[in-house]
Amino acid sequence: MSFDLSVFAPAKSKREIFLIRYQYFLSIVATFFFFSEIPGYALDAKILPFNVLSWIGFFGLLSLPFVKKLVNMPKPLIIAIGVYLSISLISVATVNGDDASIEELRKRLLAVLFVCMMYIIYEQRSFKQVKYALLAVVLMSIFNNFYELLNPDAFALVTSGRPAGFYLNPTKTGCALVLGMILTVNLIKKPYRWLYVLLVGVGLLMTFTRGAIVAWLICVGILIANRLLSNKRRTVILLMLSLGSVLVIVNPLNSLGNYFTGGTDATYSNIISRLDQFQNPSIEDDSAKERSSVVKYAWQLFGKRPFSGYGLSSTNNWTVADVSTHNMYLYFMMDHGIIGLMIFPGSIFAVIYRNRGEDKTIIICFAAFLAIWGFFSHNVLEEWYILTTFALLAAMRTSEEWYFKYVTRNFQLALPPARAQLLLPPARERRRLPPAYIPPIRKQLLLPPARAQKALPPAREQNTLPPSHK
Repeated sequence: MSFDLSVFAPAKSKREIFLIRYQYFLSIVATFFFFSEIPGYALDAKILPFNVLSWIGFFGLLSLPFVKKLVNMPKPLIIAIGVYLSISLISVATVNGDDASIEELRKRLLAVLFVCMMYIIYEQRSFKQVKYALLAVVLMSIFNNFYELLNPDAFALVTSGRPAGFYLNPTKTGCALVLGMILTVNLIKKPYRWLYVLLVGVGLLMTFTRGAIVAWLICVGILIANRLLSNKRRTVILLMLSLGSVLVIVNPLNSLGNYFTGGTDATYSNIISRLDQFQNPSIEDDSAKERSSVVKYAWQLFGKRPFSGYGLSSTNNWTVADVSTHNMYLYFMMDHGIIGLMIFPGSIFAVIYRNRGEDKTIIICFAAFLAIWGFFSHNVLEEWYILTTFALLAAMRTSEEWYFKYVTRNFQLALPPARAQLLLPPARERRRLPPAYIPPIRKQLLLPPARAQKALPPAREQNTLPPSHK
């Protein structure tokens, strides 16, 4: 839901019309390009010799005609970016300034530049088409997962052993599918949304990513509770979810397990271990053991320096494991101490605070999913497909509050009273105005309704002659 205030804008020249269409096209292409993680895959597959930084620079040059839009960036997002960079710079200057921390600072600066670039690219008229681009990426990812499940060498650049498609990591694929489902479920007609939600669930099951499956169940529960899914299909959805849970947890697709165990390709070993773990939850695979060990070690180190932390990139070079914390909250707490606990929740709050550019249920799902996902990944604020959604929600909020100033190219303009009266909020947000105050003198002039009026008594006859003439 966004307010289209362009009807109040003056007539546009041919140049302005061209820029609007150009921005319209650029926002769709950039969304599909970065949300699908095609640049990283093209580089790893040696299809194109350009890294992600080169693509960001390229799209940044294309977005220069709209750089004025940065003055309208929401204040909570500006504050969050300022605090994030300030804490990072202070940490490098005072705690740890080695090469690893400098590289981590470069990643954070690049992430901030990417959010700003995508923010100025998005245009109010293209939000619906941008969501269609996200929908195309979701459907393409589901197809890629199914194809790679049957053909393990289709995208085999990294031997993960599970379908991942262009993301090259099944965990990232699961996160992208849930995010895409949240932002695109409104595009589907209400009677068919449950089919779309279940299709995304099937795509998640093919990745065998436990965190994404849990987050998907929670988001579907929120959608059902807020009646964003069809009420008539609620019982069907709940039955299918229950059946799916039984199949996955109690009796996990024996025929599928036999298919993988009967295969000769060693890449199915990860899938087989995940199926065994689903069948017997007491069994811990290598991934679960690794996550458990790094979390325990991180808490031990945090207890020694809870206020100052260990500086940027402190968990990327430790000796307990080859990976970091797998937890966004612990990741920042290890770097910056107790103050780091607020960085990730603050970044989510910055894009959802008073954001009425999208349905309230979508905003709740988005915040709930990222808050949960922070317990399963430590790269949330570095992955381009997640940062794309941050910029999109920030642009939606701007379209509601400031779009009139943007289309008129006059950032000092305020709505005159006559026009402000024409901009009514949505019907569900209107409130009954209190009765107007009427002074006592004016109350005497207000006649009651006609049906309540009574005949007035006849006027008394007064003798107007002076007493001397009587």
